[in-house]
Amino acid sequence: MTDNIIKEEITSLVNKKSSFNIIVLKTINSTNSYAKYLAKSGSPHETVVIADSQTEGRGRLGREFFSPEGTGIYMSILLKPEKIAIPMSFLTVAAGVAVCRVLNNISKTPAEIKWVNDIFMCQKKVCGILAEITNDSIKGTIDNIIVGIGLNVTTPDQVFPGKLGNVAGSVFPENISRNEIIAYIINELRTIYIENNIQKLIDEYKAYSLVLNKRINFTKNGETFTGTAIDINMEGNLIARLENGEKVVLKSGEISLGSENFTN
Repeated sequence: MTDNIIKEEITSLVNKKSSFNIIVLKTINSTNSYAKYLAKSGSPHETVVIADSQTEGRGRLGREFFSPEGTGIYMSILLKPEKIAIPMSFLTVAAGVAVCRVLNNISKTPAEIKWVNDIFMCQKKVCGILAEITNDSIKGTIDNIIVGIGLNVTTPDQVFPGKLGNVAGSVFPENISRNEIIAYIINELRTIYIENNIQKLIDEYKAYSLVLNKRINFTKNGETFTGTAIDINMEGNLIARLENGEKVVLKSGEISLGSENFTN
């Protein structure tokens, strides 16, 4: 049985009130890079680039996102700031919640979010999210946001190179195609950025959290700290309590749960 990514199947399942322009490619260097190129070329709001494989898939901090053909979902959604209801800073949170909604509907294994942008199942990373912007250099404004989502659907552990197999995993859903998963994620994300209920979004994000009430390690201003993740505030920032009782607000960066499984 093949699970080819087919534009017509995705289009038939996306919200009919949307303006999604679906672009399906066999392979590309990076869907985010291509979406940024399209944005600068004038492509409209809700353009979606989907590839069966990527040769230079990217994650946060310049990391590679392994993107073999036939087993994953690699897509980027181009959005215009003036056409979405939620602040741009919440799009990574929104994408994480959208993915978790879908995965929890198609799998018996719960999906959890490792702050800020990774989705885990069974203590393995199955999805990464990368939001990027393009600027109008003349006006000095942000004119596009690109939300990239990489999801391992059926990639076997032995296919991941090197030590990545110890960290990365796949969803392995039953009786559902990649086309359906793509459409469901797109629909859920659109619901969130049209709905504009930040309180609901943060509450749901916290409910999916993998890190709350757990000991974490993190680096801030070049110094490494150990503490407990105690909350996620209304800006999507992680609140940690240090061993001395001091509270620290993390707006970005990497955290670790003391295991190599959670460092990427």
